[in-house]
Amino acid sequence: MADEAPTSSETERRSLDLVQRMVVSFLLGGVIAMVASVLALFVVTRAQYELPYDSVIGLWVMCGVLGVVGAATVLILNRRRPYHPLVILGLAPMAVAGYWLFS
Repeated sequence: MADEAPTSSETERRSLDLVQRMVVSFLLGGVIAMVASVLALFVVTRAQYELPYDSVIGLWVMCGVLGVVGAATVLILNRRRPYHPLVILGLAPMAVAGYWLFS
C-alpha cells in the first residue's frame, strides 16, 4: 500500500502541473495575442490616416514583435525551446495587417 500512494500523488502532481501550465499559457497567450491583434487592427483602420507613414511602419513592426514575444513566452511556459518553428504563429497579426496595409 505504501507503494501506491506516492505513485498516485506523483501522477496527480504531474497532472496538476500540466493543467496549471495550460491555464497560464492560455491566459498569457490570449492577452498578448489580443494586444497584438488590436494594434494590428489600429494600424490598418486608423493609424494609416492619422499618423505619419514611418510611425505606421513602426507600429506594424511592434505588432510583429509583440506576437513573436507572446508565442515564445507560451513555448517557454510549456517547456519548449523559444526558437521552435511554432513561434512563427506570433507573426499572424502582422501578416494580416501587412496584407491590408500594403495592398
